[in-house]
Amino acid sequence: MAESVAIQIGDNELTLETGRLARQAHGSILARSGQTVVLIATCTAPAREGLGFFPLTVEYRERSSAAGKIPGGFFKREGRPTAKEILTCRMIDRPIR
Repeated sequence: MAESVAIQIGDNELTLETGRLARQAHGSILARSGQTVVLIATCTAPAREGLGFFPLTVEYRERSSAAGKIPGGFFKREGRPTAKEILTCRMIDRPIR
């Protein structure tokens, strides 16, 4: 049961779609603006009392194959994240905490 909502923001149309991808996640949204597509998926667990930190994981990956670039060499498919991907994860993670 996929649902979709389109919102006009300036000259661009933002489309939010849920229920099609990542069905095992507790919540997921596929956001599209022009040719840019972002998948946001969340999973939750029951709250635990007395926890001294906020357990949050942010994973950001730029897939080269989506741009038509197939990396060669030792890290062909899913190697270590690049420095840009690590910094982007940290820039998302730190303000949330």
